[in-house]
Amino acid sequence: MMPTNPPQPQELPTAELAAEILRHNRLYFAEAAPELADADFDALVAELRRREPSHTVLQQVGAPLALADGDKVAHKRPMLSLEKCNTPEEFGGWLRGIVATLTGKPNNAKALPPDDVDAWAQTSPHAWLVLTPKIDGLACAIHYDADGKLRLAATRGDGEVGENVTHSLRHVGGVPGALKDGLFWPHGELEVRGEVYLPLSAFQPVADQFANPRNLAAGVLKAKDNPALPPSALRFFAYDVLGPALATEAAKLQFLARLGFTPAPHARIRPADAYATFQQWVERRPNEDFEADGVVIKLDEAALAPRLGLTAHHPRNAIAWKFSAESGLTTLLDVEWSVARTGTITPVAIVMPVQLSGAAVSRATLHNVSNLRRLGLKIGDTVELVRRGGVIPHLENTQGGGEVPVVPPEVCPSCGSPTRLEETFNKATGKTTEILTCTAPEQCIVARRRQLLHYCATLELDGFGEKVIDTLLASGLVTDAADLYTLQAGDLAELPRVGKVLAQKLVGEVARARNVELALFLRALGIETLGKHAATILANRWTFDELRDKQVAEIAELHSLGEVTAQQIVSGLQRLATLIERLLAHVTLERREAQVGDGPLAGQVIVFTGTLTRMKRSDAQARVVKLGGLAGDSVTAETTTLVVGADELDSATPSSKLKKARKLRETGDKPAIVGEAAFWQQLEAE
Repeated sequence: MMPTNPPQPQELPTAELAAEILRHNRLYFAEAAPELADADFDALVAELRRREPSHTVLQQVGAPLALADGDKVAHKRPMLSLEKCNTPEEFGGWLRGIVATLTGKPNNAKALPPDDVDAWAQTSPHAWLVLTPKIDGLACAIHYDADGKLRLAATRGDGEVGENVTHSLRHVGGVPGALKDGLFWPHGELEVRGEVYLPLSAFQPVADQFANPRNLAAGVLKAKDNPALPPSALRFFAYDVLGPALATEAAKLQFLARLGFTPAPHARIRPADAYATFQQWVERRPNEDFEADGVVIKLDEAALAPRLGLTAHHPRNAIAWKFSAESGLTTLLDVEWSVARTGTITPVAIVMPVQLSGAAVSRATLHNVSNLRRLGLKIGDTVELVRRGGVIPHLENTQGGGEVPVVPPEVCPSCGSPTRLEETFNKATGKTTEILTCTAPEQCIVARRRQLLHYCATLELDGFGEKVIDTLLASGLVTDAADLYTLQAGDLAELPRVGKVLAQKLVGEVARARNVELALFLRALGIETLGKHAATILANRWTFDELRDKQVAEIAELHSLGEVTAQQIVSGLQRLATLIERLLAHVTLERREAQVGDGPLAGQVIVFTGTLTRMKRSDAQARVVKLGGLAGDSVTAETTTLVVGADELDSATPSSKLKKARKLRETGDKPAIVGEAAFWQQLEAE
């Protein structure tokens, strides 16, 4: 939760300003609980630098860690912060200092003629830069022994001392437990540095419960028991390697890729191209699956780093060019309640338009009633909006000022039926969430409209867009998806803006959808969480009649589904029972027993754990499917084989998957537990 009154740097005495910087440093680096947006924190630092450029606080990195809190790791080489800039002029000042030092004029950098800087930037063989996105995550150092085995992993901490996170980091995507080829580095230990982050796609389902992806990533990485998400949900971008004498930063990134890491996206550019490349990242940012708050620009030539030196705070060979502030204050004008096709009613904040990431934002989801209560919103409040990852408008907090409390409606805003609050418990987070629903979604015009549109879109019924669906509902010819199958061309031709040609086309599209694959039919019902993945698993396991008789526990046991998904599937099928019976009077369901293909793994459920050396996990799962099997994400009673990476076979700290597989084997003969090499060798021998 952000403070009610963020500090105004110009109003603080210098001593208090320095104390605030230290406090917020600690909140960010040591406790992963920042109270300020990056832009507000940078404003504090900029004000102190303006007043006292040599102030000792500016030389400190992060916040000191309490050495009693957990296992601590001293970094062999400090993990320093980066100098920051926000404008082309500030970037030019950094570059001018580089040129002055390398040409022997460090004390006269400001007086260096612009032509001299331009000439160096255009002609010098040293004037190459490497640009990478500045990922908003947790910097970590990973140590490998001389045999290429992961030995130790630690967070950045205060730059000098970090926290041991070896166990969790072994399961983070993009972190090999063993380096691909020992020949790449046979001369001793090696240290890889990079950023652990939570993909935005993984954060979105729990965005109403956590402040931001970075905080959640920190909690998951450091949690010892029952983290909100498994460490495997996290990812790692590598950006530096200590040990081998590589000539350039670009060569380091290539080397990291050869070792099995995912290097940070990068471009090798001339200084004159820095601004244009920065702007490309501004435009590219909304399409990425990670949060970035700027770009990092380094001199490519590694030998220049020691020549340029470093301060106690940052190296001089690199700079972070920050994006524009992604948060803004505005006024809450209203809260609308949006009805989904399932009858769920979601609060949406309507605010005075505010510019974020170059776009005017006037709406932001509030997710559910629990989040609304947490915020305690009142109409007229001054609220802070954050555009996460440059794309997701989110109402972060309120600073108050309003008078009229926002309360959930007692009747559905669409149909006037009574509403009710339903509670769902998430075992992973340990939190109960209140969700508002319409008690009569089958009568609710908005819910029925969205349900119809979803059904038609899933079955790809061409011509059944919003205008046609609205016309059909208004005419009374259609009340739900089952009525589509009773439409006659003559009746349709008499409707406004339809005509004979379109009427014949619509009837033909419906006729084509009288034989429907079971998995597709399940998706078309519009049950929450019953998407392509879950529908395929269910269709491969049971007939539709069998599925309708299953209890929550039986569905939850299927690999990768779980109890929450199972509950929503069972309750959804019960809620839609009347519609389903009406649909089945017109639709014949087709079940493909081997939708994933035939092959040596047909009928088997394969789960992977640990670090794979032969291929990435996603590639291994794709190969399992190609060979006729199902690739699970978790170990259940349905799992036939658990494939274990070499780093876990003899590990003293087995993963949760391996523990569960061993427990299941105590009472049965499956799942089989095999090493990665043996698994692929057995397949190749068949």
